[in-house]
Amino acid sequence: MKVLPTARILLVDSDAERRQATRQALTAFGVGAVVEASSFEEIQPPAGTGMIDVLVVQVDDADKVPENPFRDGGSVPAILILEVAATMVARSAGRAGYDAGLAAPLQPRLLYRRIGSVLQRARRAARPSLSVLKPEMAGLAEAG
Repeated sequence: MKVLPTARILLVDSDAERRQATRQALTAFGVGAVVEASSFEEIQPPAGTGMIDVLVVQVDDADKVPENPFRDGGSVPAILILEVAATMVARSAGRAGYDAGLAAPLQPRLLYRRIGSVLQRARRAARPSLSVLKPEMAGLAEAG
């Protein structure tokens, strides 16, 4: 995936060993940079808007899923990794404002692909559509 060698990922996980293993796996796949934090309290608020491209949060307990801090701005896509059944992950991720959810334990390649997927989706959403760029072109397309 073309976007991942330049991607800047913020990995939030209270388990230091798991956080380090995830960082090493992503780095081995060629991700640009991985910054680690054990909690959201360690993150400075401005860091989200221009300093990172994707937020990855790993949580042990489904009852303690933190809200996505970038939910309202929508500028940073976020992935939740949760150690519960896959159906519960999707529900928990949606409620807390994450763009995607994965059930743990997971293969690093699956996380790598999901990061690429949310990055591409976010970049597509940020691009203006053809109708915004050239309104007269949209009319020609409709006329057929």
